[in-house]
This record gives sequence, structure tokens and C-alpha cells, in this order.
Amino acid sequence: MKKIIFVLLSMLLLGGCTTSSLVLSKKDKLILNYDADSFVVTNKVISKESINFKDLLVMQHKLKAGDKGVLFYEDIRTSLNFEFNYGGLYTLLYVFNDAQKYEIFYKRNNLKMLQICYDGKNYVNVILQASDTQEYSYVYGFSNEEFIKIYNKIKTDNTKAPTLKYQGITFENGSKNITNWNDHLVYFVPLITPLRVMGRF
Repeated sequence: MKKIIFVLLSMLLLGGCTTSSLVLSKKDKLILNYDADSFVVTNKVISKESINFKDLLVMQHKLKAGDKGVLFYEDIRTSLNFEFNYGGLYTLLYVFNDAQKYEIFYKRNNLKMLQICYDGKNYVNVILQASDTQEYSYVYGFSNEEFIKIYNKIKTDNTKAPTLKYQGITFENGSKNITNWNDHLVYFVPLITPLRVMGRF
């Protein structure tokens, strides 16, 4: 009887929370799913590569952004016995050169739209999806105008988009990733840690 009550309570709690996902489909479409809707961020992959840190895999994609420019999408996931040592936001700050400044533009459940100061002076617009301690995904490089358009598509009410405090930089075809992946970051910060199992002492 206790097990049945526990399962029912879990279902109610999960049912009351809506989650989002930011995934690259097999057809190379970067799709932002939210509630019962979805939004295609872009539908063309220019290039992709991976970095394997043994217990952490970083998949990097350069994507076409609208009529001009590019976006960068990264899917980062740990091996089965590891998890991220920090939440999605703080992991992201470390990845962007140990960034100290950021502004959250919009957040809902596991989805955040934010501006990160990645080099002490320039800001980049980022969409972060982090609903699992073993996998985070994010895309960056939006213009302020594109960022506001996405906000208007996924917001849950009729409120006007807040003003972005900074001008987000954009990237051209020849641009490279600005995230800083290295052994020190992964193993000595450390960005990942052995999986913490509930009930283990």
C-alpha cells in the first residue's frame, strides 16, 4: 500500500512540472521542446566534432543561424557512473572561461535564457537546458533580436519581453567555439564527480 501511495505522489509531482528539452534531431534540426509545443531553432549543421574526457563526452556542433551567422550547440554528458558536480548554470560559467558575470533573461523549470560575460567585457546569449545531473545541453550566439523572438514564442503569458541589458555578440562562418574545454577544468575543478547514490553513506 505504501508503495502505491509513493508512486501516485510521484506521478502527481511530475505531472505538475513541465520540462523542456533542447535536442538535435537525426535530421539535423535543433529543436526546443517546451510544454506541448516545439520550436525549430535551426535546421542545418555546418560541422560537428567531439571531445572525449573518458568519463565526459562533449559533442560540439556549428549550426546555421537564420539567413546569416552561426550558432554553437553543445551536448555534454557523463558516463554512467559519473555526474556533474555543479548545476547547469555553474557548470556553464566554468565552461565559459570561469565567467563571473551573467544575467538571467528568462527561466522556466529546467530551461534558462541568459547572457554570460565570457571574457570580462563581451556577453553572449545562451539557452541552457539542464534537467538531468548527467547531461546538459546549450546553444549560444543569438543576436538580441533572435533571443527576444524565441522568448515571445515560449513565454507562458502576455507579458512584454524584458529588456536585454547587454548586446550579445554573434558569430560568422569562420568563427570558432568560445567554450574552454580542458583536462584541468574536467578533472581538477572538478567538473564531474562519481555518481552520488541516495542512501549511500
